[in-house]
Amino acid sequence: MKKPFNFRTISLTLLLLPPLATAQTIYPAANPPQDINAQLARTAAGLGVKLDAGDIAVPKANEPAPPKDNAMPMGQKWGYLVVAYHAICAQLGDAGVLPWRDAAASFDQISESIMAAVAKTQYPPRQAGQPSLLAEEGFLRELEEVSGAKFTSGNTAGFLVDGPASFAVKDRLIKEAKKSIYIASYAFYDDTTGREAVEMLLAKQKEGLDIKVMVDDKMANTFGGKLLKRMKAAGIGVLRYTDPERSHDYLHVKMMIVDGQYAVIGGMNFGDPYSHKGDGLKWRDTDILYTGPSVQDSLAVFARMWNPRIKDASGLVEAPALEGAGGAAARIAVLHHNPPVLRPGILSSVIKAMYGATRRINIENAYIVAIPALTKAVADARARGVEVNILTNSKESIDSDGKAMADVILQSMKAFAAAGAKVYLKQGQTLHSKFMTVDGVFCNVGSYNLHPRSERYDTELNINLLDQASVAQIDAAFAKDIAEARQFTDQERNQKKPGWLSRIVGKYFFSQLSAGK
Repeated sequence: MKKPFNFRTISLTLLLLPPLATAQTIYPAANPPQDINAQLARTAAGLGVKLDAGDIAVPKANEPAPPKDNAMPMGQKWGYLVVAYHAICAQLGDAGVLPWRDAAASFDQISESIMAAVAKTQYPPRQAGQPSLLAEEGFLRELEEVSGAKFTSGNTAGFLVDGPASFAVKDRLIKEAKKSIYIASYAFYDDTTGREAVEMLLAKQKEGLDIKVMVDDKMANTFGGKLLKRMKAAGIGVLRYTDPERSHDYLHVKMMIVDGQYAVIGGMNFGDPYSHKGDGLKWRDTDILYTGPSVQDSLAVFARMWNPRIKDASGLVEAPALEGAGGAAARIAVLHHNPPVLRPGILSSVIKAMYGATRRINIENAYIVAIPALTKAVADARARGVEVNILTNSKESIDSDGKAMADVILQSMKAFAAAGAKVYLKQGQTLHSKFMTVDGVFCNVGSYNLHPRSERYDTELNINLLDQASVAQIDAAFAKDIAEARQFTDQERNQKKPGWLSRIVGKYFFSQLSAGK
């Protein structure tokens, strides 16, 4: 339904959107475990990746303290004006205040659509202690239906917990690539990580490999523009991604595919806060490395984003048809979210999996805002006796770009805590990790944040994973994370009046949290 101009909303948007324009977060300087080399070697060996001790970048004990207030490193300042402009236009368009454009679906409507799909089931939710529905093939077929993505069998998967682990593997994969390297990233930062990656890619380009790099067009005005120009001048395929039908939206995907055999996805861009290289921020983040038939599914997603924007046929990405399953244990479904949609695949699969739980749900996510379907799923799980643990950022740990929404996150935590969930808040530097596990057998992991921006403005990539061994690995990392966090306090639970900026942000940008919702 089209709506008349709302000048109050427009003026508030112009005022508030610049600090809300970016979604990246700032990370924790946790000390790596002493056996990180052994852990990495085991994970890499299981995936067929050779890893030498010298490839592992472990932070030095005497590194200087990170910048105060979790302040994000500055890029080109004028680029922030571009980002703010597009964020404002996106907000105005989807709010329905422009007479020539329909409003996007509300979060109530999205929730109703998801819950209606979840309710159409032959496998009603079970009480705690009963066998998990995630072990029922019929339930998994329903999960595929609501998510729009089918599981492929025969994969191997291993989690890469924090930057040193992930970039040790990424750097090694790039160095040993034989045919192709395809990368999608929100941004390439002009720092140690970005420059080292470019040097490695240029070296592989000279060897004749097919190299393609895709970044968000708007963020390229702020971070890494010179690096992108350098790669393009050397003959590397470089795409500054934008969707012509949604020109104000963002590419938030983080993916690397090497030789059509190895895929790494998760929350990490090519920058020092993610890799822990350099002397600055050390964020807490998670990637996953996998091999097997699901890599072809991931390659198909890359091709869908890349090919329509390439004029030269010689620069297209080929996505070969799946030839058969491998022999490994992990089952993986690749979820590509291109908003806005009434029944989004990533959120639908998260909610559906929660209704399959009979023991435990662990959620670790940088930004969590109580979209109605998520609030209800948490409350219903607790009513069945299922343990629910949630870790997100505290007001102290959240990055400088996210400060304005810290109280909104805490307001959502009130709802989850009131339903009986155990809520934990990150200490130190920012949490940027994004995953959920259920009953020790299922994991949803990727770039997707559990808040409205990922639903409405960001192209995202997650996977659904069924594999008891690798889920045990990430559940162990989650246990360590909450041990180092603090529990949601009574003071936070009883906070009555957030600051004026947070109240405005909550009312106009997260209306599902308003009174009576």
